Amino acid sequence: MRLATVTDEREARRALVETASRLWRRGLVAGSSGNLSQLLPDGDLVVTPSGRSLEDLAPDDCVRVSLDGTPRRTGARPSSELPLHLAAYRVRPDARCVVHTHPTHCIVWASRGLPLPDRTVGARESLGPTAWTPYRPPGTEVLAQICAAQLAEGYDIVLLERHGLCVVAPDLETAFLRTDLAEQTARIAVLEALLEAAGGGKAATAPRRRRRSS
Repeated sequence: MRLATVTDEREARRALVETASRLWRRGLVAGSSGNLSQLLPDGDLVVTPSGRSLEDLAPDDCVRVSLDGTPRRTGARPSSELPLHLAAYRVRPDARCVVHTHPTHCIVWASRGLPLPDRTVGARESLGPTAWTPYRPPGTEVLAQICAAQLAEGYDIVLLERHGLCVVAPDLETAFLRTDLAEQTARIAVLEALLEAAGGGKAATAPRRRRRSS
């Protein structure tokens, strides 16, 4: 099944579980952190559950909710970051999925109060511009609103200070690739900053080779 061709709830659940496992294997989440959702054709969404590792979810573990946040199954516990997902869909009608992760280097870079730099080829050509938001407590409406404000400006990728990353996309495959590339971009940026701090100059500058004399 291609992750871009989700047409019903069963496919959405399977796609969420597959993507969740990929995020775990890539080290983009740890413990029970991270959550993702997929919008259904009828306007509901399916979201990963609260307090569970993304490593080994089953399709039935995901929770179907309405766009006002009400679970369709009594007793179901959607992710505590559900407000973030709902706010994202409200301001981005083009979004069909939301992926929120805690990539290590993205969190480190976000402490600088800056969006990701675009010095690498991947960042310029594939990742695109990113936004940054100041820290707000996780799971709160205020966090959801400040992130949604950046998404409403057209950003698809938002760094959350001391927290992680929020990505919206038309499908889960694109969301995964954006998340993965954002973490690589952050890792390179952090290593460059460390190299420069150690007096190594700009990491991108390579010494010019001398030509051999004949």
